[in-house]
Amino acid sequence: MKYFRKLTSKIFLGTLALTSVLISCKKDFLEVAPTQSISSTEAFTTEPKLQAAMTGIYDLLTSSAFTYNIILNAEAKGEDTYPNSTGNYSRFVNGYQYVETVNNGELQSHWSIGYRIIANCNQLIENVPAAPVTDAVKKRYIAEATAVRAYVHFQLVREFGEKSFVLDPEAMGVPVVEKSIGPNDEFPARAKVKDVYASILKDLLFAETNFPTTLKDVYRININSIKAIEARVYLTMGNWAKASELAKASRAPYALSSGSALLEGFRLPTPEWIWALRSTADDNSFFLEVSSFYDPYDRGYSSFRVSKDLFASFATNDIRKNQFRIPATGGGDPTTGPPPSVSGDGYFTSKFVFDASGANDQLLIRASEMVLTEAEAEARIGGANELAAKNALLLIQRRANPAAVISANTGNALVAEILLERRKELFGEGHRYYDILRTKQSLVRVASAGHWSVLNIPAGDKKFALPIPQAEINANPKVVQNPL
Repeated sequence: MKYFRKLTSKIFLGTLALTSVLISCKKDFLEVAPTQSISSTEAFTTEPKLQAAMTGIYDLLTSSAFTYNIILNAEAKGEDTYPNSTGNYSRFVNGYQYVETVNNGELQSHWSIGYRIIANCNQLIENVPAAPVTDAVKKRYIAEATAVRAYVHFQLVREFGEKSFVLDPEAMGVPVVEKSIGPNDEFPARAKVKDVYASILKDLLFAETNFPTTLKDVYRININSIKAIEARVYLTMGNWAKASELAKASRAPYALSSGSALLEGFRLPTPEWIWALRSTADDNSFFLEVSSFYDPYDRGYSSFRVSKDLFASFATNDIRKNQFRIPATGGGDPTTGPPPSVSGDGYFTSKFVFDASGANDQLLIRASEMVLTEAEAEARIGGANELAAKNALLLIQRRANPAAVISANTGNALVAEILLERRKELFGEGHRYYDILRTKQSLVRVASAGHWSVLNIPAGDKKFALPIPQAEINANPKVVQNPL
């Protein structure tokens, strides 16, 4: 049995506390709580302390029980990647089968850690104005924390909103928390979906306006990742013009990686990575990293598979089909691996490399996603905009296959082609479930694709709204449960 000890110097500045849940796992993971912390009155008195506070916020974002689990659960709830029927260690199988309950530990972590991050952002936003630092420093940190707050609210409303924005903006969303909640304050009720999105966009616009354009660290919020998050939000809302505008602006400074770079393992930044979470040899989530679940060598959980249908959608001469070849040694050239074969219920993939150090960075946003966002948005606008959609789509298709030619499709057929390209390009990166919701699709799984949970859930079904954790409802009577 393997143990990995994660030692960090987190600064916890405030939290919407719920419960902590222990989940059994294949490789035990021991996270050691910090032995020291500082009060909020001391945490913002110098720029190094502001930096430490921001580092604490990013450390929470990197929590396996938040970002990594959200990505994996979003994949498990789609049709393209999913936990194998055996050897899955009971991880993400409830999400895959759509049988999550109000006491599901994974969902409780998403909710509680999400609101912890928001609480820490609020503490920083409220305390920085009084800090004895320059106005430029204040402006930067407030904008950064505001953008993270928006990003987390967006994650939460997509998971726990009663309906997606395009289905019913008047439906129940999640509590919007834009200020610190003191011991004598009441917890907020769930806001309408449209009001959660209004808060998200307000925060992102503020961050975009105030964040310095010269800072480009891929491991932190920057002006381009702010615009990319905006593009995601507008795409989810069906505001095609703004989605295309922000997608183009966010990716403008980035060149698409080469086709061969798609086979390097998605574990370190390439020129097209816009935002990522950093993992180092001495500070990482190791077996709980996303790449661990896709690892084909049983060095990690090695429990996720790719559906036979998605595999079949790749043309023979598509370089991404090499992401299903498994070389003899981990990290080897995939093109040297044998032809893909089914392992368990579906295919292994070498798209994500998991190595023995655990220093595998987690991609959050890359330029390819923004190209596909632009393509879809322009196609949905239609008419004269279809040429822009086809040209954007061709960037992705020609990288995968240099012989690709511009699409002859129009209208709904063009949109469908772009959505399929999203699935092929972005599989495993945490998009599929949310694409199903925002495009008002049904979830259809068939046994012939390798699925051991065969489902047909119509668009708008109550099963698409994750249950609010019972611990939150117990603690906050204002929060109403989603229909179960």
